[in-house]
Amino acid sequence: MNIVFSDVDGTFQDLGVETPQINIDAVKALQARGDHFVFVTGRGFGLVEQMEQELGLDCDVIFGNGAGLKEVGKPAVYRNCLSLTTLKKMIPILEEESILYFIHTDQEVLIQPVDKYRKNLQDLRESMTFMGDQGTLLMDYKTTYFEESCHHVEDIVEFLEAHPERVIVKVELMEASEEKHQLLREKLSSETTYVFTSFVKTLEIVNPLSTKGAAIQNYLKNYPDVTSFGIGDGENDLPMLEVVDVAVAVANATESVKEKSHRLTVSCNEGGVGKFIFEELLSNEK
Repeated sequence: MNIVFSDVDGTFQDLGVETPQINIDAVKALQARGDHFVFVTGRGFGLVEQMEQELGLDCDVIFGNGAGLKEVGKPAVYRNCLSLTTLKKMIPILEEESILYFIHTDQEVLIQPVDKYRKNLQDLRESMTFMGDQGTLLMDYKTTYFEESCHHVEDIVEFLEAHPERVIVKVELMEASEEKHQLLREKLSSETTYVFTSFVKTLEIVNPLSTKGAAIQNYLKNYPDVTSFGIGDGENDLPMLEVVDVAVAVANATESVKEKSHRLTVSCNEGGVGKFIFEELLSNEK
């Protein structure tokens, strides 16, 4: 039996680009043969669920960079999340540096009123001009997401103290300045936090035990005799690639991901996930 673990953004699909049909077909063909396909992503489960519904897929999902697991037909399970105590230590640093940040919980994404971040959003938009239309599309999407999909609260800590049942999955931030990215890595890294780049101009902070690699190792405890494959493109995929039997990088992956991979497939937008599955695992079934 084979299990394929795949990152989403930049690997299975790219923002503003139609998901390659070969990826969708490959997942369905793999499952029809009795193998497993698992999405492993920094996204919250709600966004992955929406994507699956749009694509007609039904897969197990490791989400929140490893903080949560949603198996088909079972409720979501959370483990190794951030504590409110840890969050209280981070927020003053983020406020002091005037950073646009938002908190993912098991029930919503919390952000302060978006008007506070208009300059941040403009700076981010200007910093992404090198991406052309894709940068504009990304910032249009993010701005709408912050305005319409997030839950706005004046004081995030106060809100969480009033709702102790909330699970703090991760902290995500966007910052135009690369110099500040390095500064924030230094200031926010600790024994209770793991800081990494997840997307362009984006840092995430999670529990150090909440990595894609740790989540996959836990998942595989129920499948001791399988061959595991991991497909990714970015820094937060490295822990995944270290624990699978066969590590695969899409052509648009960072150099560090390519160096850690056993195989290289074509880019995300060319259907690298599907092409690898059909050529390496389903060569007689395409």
